[in-house]
Amino acid sequence: MAGPPSWKIRIVFPMVSPASWNQLLRGMLDSLVGENVDLEPARIAFETTRGDFATRFAAAVQVMIAQLAKPEVVIDIPAHPEQLTKNDLEALVRPAAVGFLRSHPTKGELLGELERITRHQERRPSWVPLVDRHGNARPEYRDPSGAQGEGPRRPVVVRSFPELGEVTIHLPTDHDDRPELAMAPGGIGELEVVLHALLGTADEQGPRGEVRIDEMANEALVPDGERWWSTEPAQPVPAAQDPGVASELLATTATLAGLPVDDNTAAGAEAVITALSSAGDWRHSRHWLLDTSTPDDGTGFLGTATAAIAGWADEGKSGLVVYVYGGALHADEGLSAVPDPLHGYLLCATRSTGGGDALAAVHRLVLSCPGPHWCHRGGCPDLDFPEVTALLTPIVLAGQAAAATGGYDWARTAYRRLYGAGEGEGHVDTVLDRVETLLTGAGWVELGRTAWEGGLENTTLRRGLHCLTASYDPVTRQVRLADGRRELELTLDLLADEGVLIGSEGEERVDTGDDAVREWGTDLLTAAEDLLRGRITEPAHGGGPVQATLLGLHPHAEGDLRGPASSSLAEEQLTVLLRTIGAFQCGGGSQVAPGHRHRPLATASNSIQVSTASAARSPHSERDSSTAEGGPKP
Repeated sequence: MAGPPSWKIRIVFPMVSPASWNQLLRGMLDSLVGENVDLEPARIAFETTRGDFATRFAAAVQVMIAQLAKPEVVIDIPAHPEQLTKNDLEALVRPAAVGFLRSHPTKGELLGELERITRHQERRPSWVPLVDRHGNARPEYRDPSGAQGEGPRRPVVVRSFPELGEVTIHLPTDHDDRPELAMAPGGIGELEVVLHALLGTADEQGPRGEVRIDEMANEALVPDGERWWSTEPAQPVPAAQDPGVASELLATTATLAGLPVDDNTAAGAEAVITALSSAGDWRHSRHWLLDTSTPDDGTGFLGTATAAIAGWADEGKSGLVVYVYGGALHADEGLSAVPDPLHGYLLCATRSTGGGDALAAVHRLVLSCPGPHWCHRGGCPDLDFPEVTALLTPIVLAGQAAAATGGYDWARTAYRRLYGAGEGEGHVDTVLDRVETLLTGAGWVELGRTAWEGGLENTTLRRGLHCLTASYDPVTRQVRLADGRRELELTLDLLADEGVLIGSEGEERVDTGDDAVREWGTDLLTAAEDLLRGRITEPAHGGGPVQATLLGLHPHAEGDLRGPASSSLAEEQLTVLLRTIGAFQCGGGSQVAPGHRHRPLATASNSIQVSTASAARSPHSERDSSTAEGGPKP
């Protein structure tokens, strides 16, 4: 008896010659793994996918193919398409047609095409990019590289640093209308996110892997009179498109935000030593590779480099420090400890001490220069500064460990939690926790905390005649200190709505009975009554609001203090900002002892109330703070 028939499926392609077929395969190979193709997404997909080799290999190939995929129009299939008019049906079907659809189809042909579209959409893989009929991205699209786990991003174009060109940064929010504390244009906070964006030091996937930088773009930086070997015109690209170009501009620019860059001076060495000694958590870029050759005889030359960025704060000063380092391989001369043909350097930006984000100074130490025939400015001044080596070695070694985390699931998760945008379990101190700890140690009493949709938080405190509101925006990392009487005025409105503000018009008073105290707390009711009676009349400081960026936090994270060095770095900056407004000086009026629990202060009808300030702080965040002469010491 004959067995069941053996079926074989064969894909039939249009008839082509063997040479044409092989040429097609070569084109596919170049598109997937060609010389200028970034294979890092494939490596990440292979390492992070669970399963056997075939499963992991398929995930890597899928990521590479997805980069070549074109967006497909997706439509919502109606429950009863036959009830649509022919014109409405054609308007629905034609943008998403998967087969041939003639110019004047019948309604039956349109319904048949809609069935094919339905089957195609049901079987379409999730990595195919989707758009609606107007070309707008559809939220169902899942990026196979894993970028969808990074959360929403809002692009913002920065034009404050003409030396670097136009740069698009991505803030970690999609709330265009959220209450927001904006970064000062050209300030050090804006500079921080620009540097992270240009150098790739805040990559959501971490520093593992490599980036091939553009040989022709970096060669275009060589002065025209020195580029004798090139017969083609220069092909420059913006700094935002290539980290090598961005780094070389930072290594050679004469100004930054219009401020002169101080090169290889004693003052610069002192500034760099201070920055390196007081730096917080370092964030590293992926490994840059520049595959080139010597101009004279074409000998192969491989330059490698890595960038690292950290915030720093010490003795009332704060800022940013950038370190670019690497090595090279010359085909004849061997290995070297400088990143030729790129520069190795340290860049230190210092913030003004008067409060705010103004840049006070920019210092640069060029540790290695490719020479006058390649350097963008025709050569750099010599530097003899061996003392800095001991401070730089730990950064390099830590960067090597950071780059190795990609091969281990637990290490990758831990790195993202501590240094990236990954979330962690359990309580972690917030910036406002630190503000409240510093101020309560100086005699201020917490009245309550509020949070707005989108993440902006406020805390209001009172000491004697003064009332202060501190706000923190985790998206822009801005801290704002302002007179808190406005918040108390809004609280009076709320108390009136809740029946706690009693008495006839012109003779109102705050109910301080047992029920009101249990509901609102003694401190808040006392402050409201004092404001009503005109006993809180002085601003917390002489001038207007003071606002500054909290440097050294991951620009794509939620603003919590997760990094190992983030709490101490934040506290140092907050202490300086609070001293700027005299928050640690003994003011007029009595000082109220802290310790009472209370209801959160409500500031507006659309604010979201959170837990009480005293309950929100972890027991581990409590610290002793001196209240003598000038308040807590950093």
